[in-house]
Amino acid sequence: MQTTTLNSLGKTILFSFILTTMINANTQNDMGNKNALNSTVIHTTYQSMTTAELQKEVEKHSENGNLSFALGQELIKRWTKS
Repeated sequence: MQTTTLNSLGKTILFSFILTTMINANTQNDMGNKNALNSTVIHTTYQSMTTAELQKEVEKHSENGNLSFALGQELIKRWTKS
């Protein structure tokens, strides 16, 4: 009786652990997809700007503390090309 209870408890804990791990992995995957989408939108939007406009946007985002890597990378690419 006690062995059966412990066995059931062990299976329940193992199932809970696996379920939690799967939910966590799925949540992180969803976040990664959103970040990739945001990066694509930023890249497309800022590609059509002039370098001066882009520089002002980088300064504005930098002051607000939300400068994305893609935005800074686009400005650096333009500086190195000229």
